[in-house]
Amino acid sequence: MSEEYQSQNDEDFNYGCECAMTLLNEPTEDCLNDLIDELDEDGMISTEVVYGLLATILMSLNEGDQEGDEH
Repeated sequence: MSEEYQSQNDEDFNYGCECAMTLLNEPTEDCLNDLIDELDEDGMISTEVVYGLLATILMSLNEGDQEGDEH
C-alpha cells in the first residue's frame, strides 16, 4: 500500500470522526440531513469515512455506558 493511499485513508477516517462528533454534539434531523448531503456529494461514501463514523459513535456509546455505571 502506498503512503499516498494510506494518507488518504487516514484523512477519510478522520473526516468520518469529525462528522460523527458534529452529529453527536447537535443530534438534530437538520444536522443529520446536512451531513448526509455533504458526505454523499460524490454519490459514494468511502469505507474509511464510514469506519470513522462508526468508531466515534461506538466510543461515545461506551463512554455513556461507563458513566451510567458510576452512579
